[in-house]
Amino acid sequence: MKKIMSSKFVALGLALFMVISILGTSLAPAGQIFAEAGAGAGLEATAAERINVADATYAAAEYLLKGGVQSDWQAIGLAQAGYKLPASYLSELEKKVKDAAGDFTNVTDYARIVLAVRAIGADPTSFAGNGTTPGYNLIEKIYNNSKLSEQTLNNPVYALLALDSGKYNIPSDAKWTADKLLTEILSKQNPDGGFALTSGASEPDMTAITLTALAAHKNNPEAYLAGLQAVAWLSTAQDSHGGYGDSAESSAQAILGLTSFGVDPSGLEYTKNKVDLMENLLSYRLADGSFTHSRGGSSNILATEQGLQALVAYNLLYKGSNSKLYDFSKSSIQSSLIYAPVTIEGPQATLAQGYAYAGNALGALEKLALQTNLPITNPSGSYVTGIGSIAAGSFGGYDGWMYVVSRDGKWINPDVGMSDFVLKDSDQVLVYYAGDDTKLVDSVTLSKANLKEGDSFTVTVTSKTWKWDAATNTSSPVTAKAAGVQVQIGAQTVTTNAKGEAVFSGNMPAGDYTLTVTGYREGKAPTIAKYTKALKVISKNVTASLTVEGPEGLISEGTLKASNALEALQQLGSTDDFKVDITKSSYGNFVSGIHGVSQGTYDGWWSFVVSRGGEWIYPSVGMDAFELQESDRVLVYYAGENTQVVDAVVLSPSQPKANEAFTVKVSQKKWVWNQESFTSDPVISPAAGVQVSVGDKKVITNEQGMAVVDGGLPANSYTITVTGYAKDSVPSVARYTQSLTVGSSVIAPAKATATLSVIGDSRRGTILASTTVALKEGETAYSLLVSQLGTKVVSSGNAGSIYVKSIDGLAEFDGGPSSGWKYKTNRDADPSISADSYILQNGDTLYWYYTSGE
Repeated sequence: MKKIMSSKFVALGLALFMVISILGTSLAPAGQIFAEAGAGAGLEATAAERINVADATYAAAEYLLKGGVQSDWQAIGLAQAGYKLPASYLSELEKKVKDAAGDFTNVTDYARIVLAVRAIGADPTSFAGNGTTPGYNLIEKIYNNSKLSEQTLNNPVYALLALDSGKYNIPSDAKWTADKLLTEILSKQNPDGGFALTSGASEPDMTAITLTALAAHKNNPEAYLAGLQAVAWLSTAQDSHGGYGDSAESSAQAILGLTSFGVDPSGLEYTKNKVDLMENLLSYRLADGSFTHSRGGSSNILATEQGLQALVAYNLLYKGSNSKLYDFSKSSIQSSLIYAPVTIEGPQATLAQGYAYAGNALGALEKLALQTNLPITNPSGSYVTGIGSIAAGSFGGYDGWMYVVSRDGKWINPDVGMSDFVLKDSDQVLVYYAGDDTKLVDSVTLSKANLKEGDSFTVTVTSKTWKWDAATNTSSPVTAKAAGVQVQIGAQTVTTNAKGEAVFSGNMPAGDYTLTVTGYREGKAPTIAKYTKALKVISKNVTASLTVEGPEGLISEGTLKASNALEALQQLGSTDDFKVDITKSSYGNFVSGIHGVSQGTYDGWWSFVVSRGGEWIYPSVGMDAFELQESDRVLVYYAGENTQVVDAVVLSPSQPKANEAFTVKVSQKKWVWNQESFTSDPVISPAAGVQVSVGDKKVITNEQGMAVVDGGLPANSYTITVTGYAKDSVPSVARYTQSLTVGSSVIAPAKATATLSVIGDSRRGTILASTTVALKEGETAYSLLVSQLGTKVVSSGNAGSIYVKSIDGLAEFDGGPSSGWKYKTNRDADPSISADSYILQNGDTLYWYYTSGE
C-alpha cells in the first residue's frame, strides 16, 4: 500500500500529525462488509437479511438496468461497476450534445456530460461529431468558462472532477486550470474542515463531494491537508446511526468521498453505536436492490444511483484498484459484464433459470443463485461441489456438477474452470448434474417447419459429448442419435427410438407449447441434460387474401380463412358463385378450369403465386399442398409461357402533385428453370408494352417499363392498374393494382414517414403490424425499430456495428444455430451495413424479420 505521507510533507509537521492522530489507522481498506439491510430506525432488526456489499452492488446495478439507463450518473456508476452500457444510451448522449450544439448553461452540465462521455469510452475533447465534422470540445467549455465562479461551490468542484477524469492538454493561460480551481475550492473551506454549498455551516454532501475532487491532488500539500480535515469532519459529523440524518444520499456521498481519498468508511472512526457508514447506507436498501431516500420509504431513483456509486467505489477500494470513481485515466474495469442466460439443471428437475450480468461463468452461476436463494458449495473457489441440497457424488460414482457454454448456437466444452471462462455477448451458460454417460442435446429438429393443429410430426434429437484423445490431450466432440430420451409436448410424452425419433400423432391443438427433452433416471445421473424449446402449433386455417385474374379481367377477390391455397380458392368460388374444376393426375391434383375458362384456352393454363413478407413466392407444389401462413396474399392467374407478374410499380416523383406530370415504372418477374440446381430462379425485367391506367389516363410502357402521365391528374385518390391483355391470347402480365394519392400542389410537403413491420418466426408471427411512423432527421433502421418497441429490443455492439440480438423475447438461435434477426427495405433487399448506419428516406418500407439462416 502507498504511504500516506511523503517526505515533502514533513514541513506540515504538527498540523498533519494532529489530523492523523484523529484518523488513527483508517487510511487503509478493510475487509468486505456485511450489513443489516432494511433495518428500522434503530438499525437493530435482528431478522434483517445480511447483505454482502458486492451482492448489493450487483442488485442495485441490475435494478437500474431493468428500467433502462435514465441518467448520466447511472451510466457512470454502471460503467465503473463493469457493466456494458447499452448502445441506446450512447445514441441519446450524442443526441443531447448535438441538439444543444455543445452549448449548456451550467458548468455542472458540462462536467456531468464529460464524466459520462468518459464512462462510455469516448473522447470529451471531440464528442458527437459525424466523421467529417469534428465533435464538440467539452473540456474547453469548462476551462474557459466565464461563469464558473459566479454560482455555488458545485461549479469548481465538478469542473475539477471533469478535468481530472482523463489526460487533457489544458493551456497554461486557460481561465481555469486545476491549480486555479483548487485555489477557488480551498478558499471555501470552513474552519471546522467542512464545506458548504454557498456559505454557512458545513454540510455532509458538499464536504463529501469536495473531498472526492481533492483526492486527485494529494501531491499538493494544501489540498492534502484540506482533504484530511474534511475526512475528520465527516467522522465528527456522523449521528448515532452512523449516518448524516435520515438520508441515504448523504451517506453515499460520504462513502464516495472517503474511498476516493483512500479512507475505509467501515473503519472504527466511522462507526457510531456499532453501526459504521457502510452499514448505515445498506439500511436504506430494499429487497429489490433499490434504495430509499429515508428509512421506511419506497424506491427512490436518485438514492439508488448514488447508492450504486458508493458501493462501486467501496468495492474498488477493497480490491486495491483506482478507487477514485470519476477518474477514467486509469481504468479499474477488468472486463465488461455480459447479460447472459443461465440454467441450472439438477438430476431430476430444473433448479433455477434466469439472466445474470457476469464476466465469467462462475459469476453468472453465483448471480443466479443469489437471485433464487440457492446455496452454492465451492470450497476451493474454483470447483462447485454442491448446488442447493445436491452434492457431487450423490449417486456414488464420478457424478457431479458440470458446465458448458453455448456460443453462436454451438456448445463449447471449456477446458478451464468456471471462474476462468470469460463470457462474450450471446453466450448461454448451462450448469448441469452429470454422470460419466450424461450427454447434451446437440439439436432438435421437427419434420414440419410450420406445425398446424391436427398434424402428425416427428421430433429428431441428436446428442453431443466429448471424448478424450490421449494422443492430442484434447476433447473431441461426438454426436449421435439420442435414443431412449423423453420428448414432452403438452400432455404427450414420447420416448425416442434408436434413430432418436419421437413420433407424435395428429391430435395437438393449436397453441404455444414448450418442447422438453429429458433423460431422468431413478438413482442415477440423467442420460441427457434437460433441454427446452418453444414450439407453436398454429390453427389449421389462417387469414389470407386471394385474387383470381382471368385472361380478360378480374374474376373475384376476397379475404378468407383456409389451410392451403386450393381450399382458399374453392371457398372463394363457393362464396362468389364461380366454378373451380379440379383434375386428378398421376402428378397430383391441379386446377384445370375457373369460371368457365379451361386449361388450353389460348394455349394457357391456371397458375398461382403467393406474396409473403413483400416477396413473391413461386411454389414448387400444387395448390392443395401449399400451406398458407397468416397474411399471405395469393394470386391465381391465367397464364401462358410468357406471362409474368408485376414485381414493383415505382412513381417519380414518389408523391405526384396535382396536374404535374409523373412517371410510372413497372418491373415484372418470371421464374426460369435451372437445370443445374433443379430450381426455378426469379428473373426481374422492365415490363415493356403493358398498359398503365390511372384515372382517365391510359399509357403504354416503353422498353424501359416506363409510362409518362403527361399533365398529371387533379388532386384525388386513384388506383393504378397495370394490365397486359391481348385479344384471343393469354395476358403478358397478370393484372396488378396499387393505390395512389395525388396531393394539392399548394399544400406544404408532408412530414417524412416510413412504414415499419416486425415479423417473427412461424411461432410468434407478427410482432408489430405494418405501422407508418414519422421520421426524425437521421433516422436509421435501428433507431426506428427502438422508437416503436423500446426495451423489447435487445442489442449489442457499438455505433456502426449494432447487432439486434432479440425482439420481444424472440432471440438469436431460438430457431436454430443460424437463426436471428435481419432487416430489409424497399430499396435494399439485403443491406450490407449495420442497421444503425442505414439512413431511412421518406416513403421507405422497413421490414425486420426473423430468419432461420438456412
